[in-house]
Amino acid sequence: MTRLPLAQITLCAVETRTPVLALQSLLRSMEKVDFGRVLLFTNGWTPRCVVPGVELIDIDPIDSEAAYSHFLLRRLAYYIRSSHALVTRWDSFVVDAGAWSPEFLVHDYVAPVWPEQPEGRSVGSGGFSLRSRRYLRAGLDTRIEQEHPEDAVMGRTCRRFLEDVHGIRFAPPALAQRFAFDAETASAPTFGFHGSRNLPAVLDEAALSEVVERLPDDYFASHDALRLARALLLRGMPHCSLETLRRCMRAGRIGPDTRLLMAAARLARPFAQPVQRR
Repeated sequence: MTRLPLAQITLCAVETRTPVLALQSLLRSMEKVDFGRVLLFTNGWTPRCVVPGVELIDIDPIDSEAAYSHFLLRRLAYYIRSSHALVTRWDSFVVDAGAWSPEFLVHDYVAPVWPEQPEGRSVGSGGFSLRSRRYLRAGLDTRIEQEHPEDAVMGRTCRRFLEDVHGIRFAPPALAQRFAFDAETASAPTFGFHGSRNLPAVLDEAALSEVVERLPDDYFASHDALRLARALLLRGMPHCSLETLRRCMRAGRIGPDTRLLMAAARLARPFAQPVQRR
């Protein structure tokens, strides 16, 4: 299969807690696109075998979302030599190389829209985002005092400053919707996506079962875990949904939403095919 050539883009992920999942995300994007470089920023971790094309860069532990924001805003620019960087996370990757448009590169920041925001502040969620080197360098400006969450700081709080002072061009919402989806369901093919609740739309149950197994315990205390369990159930994957909910219960998320979803998953399980692990 011929991969889309994007030598001007560096694909990268920053993950020191679950680097295996981040690596899997990078590899899924690399199946479809030939990037100039691929960087995995992690801490003291080495995969079991050599992964051609992926550079491991050792950094200090990223132990919170605030620390993640700080790295993207204040450190990532020093590692990027290409014109653009595609920032991904363990729950985001390229899904349709055919949806790529050269128009994306005209802008300094392209990301899934925040549907609850007005048009001038709606682009967008940083979990799958295309960032120009100019945009990355703008994040080093010490006049930007707030750091977290970095996508909201840059895309909403400081957007006018970035446009006026640094000449940053944010993609219009219509173009951003063609680039990737996150909080909204895509109405047409997109280049990528972000969000664990969207994983059941792009992966089969066997792959998702492995993801659930590798996720850290504290993930299952979050509302995102319940969104994932609900999405799994709606996609006809009750076995994986039930395991997700069991881990939610063990993490202390034992409210009525969890119990209702668990009851629905148990009812659906006898009518679904069991997970076939690879």
